[in-house]
Amino acid sequence: MPLPITVAPTTPRNSLQFGIYRDGDNNLDEPQSAVLDQAQAVTERDPQVKVNVEDTTQRDDALGDPGDLRTEEYNLINGAQRQAHVDDPQDMAERSTLTHFVEHTLDQAEKNGATTTWLDLVDHGGGDGGAFQTSMSGGKVMKEDDIARAIADGIKDHAQAHPEDAKRGVDGVLMNACLMGSLGVESGYYTRG
Repeated sequence: MPLPITVAPTTPRNSLQFGIYRDGDNNLDEPQSAVLDQAQAVTERDPQVKVNVEDTTQRDDALGDPGDLRTEEYNLINGAQRQAHVDDPQDMAERSTLTHFVEHTLDQAEKNGATTTWLDLVDHGGGDGGAFQTSMSGGKVMKEDDIARAIADGIKDHAQAHPEDAKRGVDGVLMNACLMGSLGVESGYYTRG
């Protein structure tokens, strides 16, 4: 008589919504664009990871000529760009631009059933002075406390628009800019409610 087989139930892995906010309108445009290639490869390998991208860029075109400054917005799902659109360049140093991005990333997290949401902020930074140096407003940067407020505002806006998902927040923030050793980052300033 065969032994009974016991199958242990498995719980699905947590799914991750990632948001990449990249201000590439400067001399780091090309080197920091690798973060987008990496994100595409990760979503191709792991369908549990979805990425929302807002990228202001001026990368060279296929012939090597400088392209026009523009903002590209899209989602990376299974290695492919979805819901892509190109618009006039956004001022990435404006608090309202980051707020909208955070809200949109959380909207995507809800839509995708993500259990965890992280942000990656990519650009030049000025230590405790801020980040997202933009050529659009004469080299202005978004101050560190405005970055934190923009993230908090995006969370609040998502909760107001989606009361059924009001408990969703940002679980972590990566700084791909010269902010890594700043006091705000060290003290968890960006993820507090």
